Amino acid sequence: MTANGDDVKLLVGRQGAYRARTRAALLKSAQQVLAQVGLSATIEDLAKEAQVSPATIYNHFESKDEYLKEALNDIWMEWVLWAYEGRSQGEGIETKIDVCRKLFRVSQTHTLLGKVLSKTLNQSSFVIDALRHSAESSFTAALKKAGLDTTDLEIRLDIWAQALAGIFEGVFVSKKLTPETADKALRISLAIWGLDEAQAEKLTSSPIAL
Repeated sequence: MTANGDDVKLLVGRQGAYRARTRAALLKSAQQVLAQVGLSATIEDLAKEAQVSPATIYNHFESKDEYLKEALNDIWMEWVLWAYEGRSQGEGIETKIDVCRKLFRVSQTHTLLGKVLSKTLNQSSFVIDALRHSAESSFTAALKKAGLDTTDLEIRLDIWAQALAGIFEGVFVSKKLTPETADKALRISLAIWGLDEAQAEKLTSSPIAL
């Protein structure tokens, strides 16, 4: 490698690092907009919060929807890492249910995510689409590990995603559900996976440490 080649390599590395930092900053600013405005935010709203031009945003994201979905997924994954408390995401169904129940109580621990959910879950299909990919594979593995019924898996996943979205909407948007009544609704939804009432009760009644 010549000295000139080393210089080019160094420059490319710096440009890549700068681009990564800019992209991360854009995602953080979008989360602030989602918490304040929700999915009705315009590209101008997003650019103003980030203190950049709309062209800068489009230099990093193909569309506003892609930008907002990545911002949602970014804050979601940060929270997931906290919620698992160092445990593997491939652990059993009990851990998955505990994490789900923590989400009902997320406003107590992660205010920004709670605000984002309260402003976005009125369009639950958008949120499901943004988050499902990152959550689905590990949840499917947990189902199989527990020996639960995965017949017609895609259909069951679709139904359960809609059921959870309805529960989350009740907690964060309409406020009709408390975390405790959301636990009961979650218990009912577990019938989708072939769990009987006693099994579902056991999974959703243990104390939740926040």
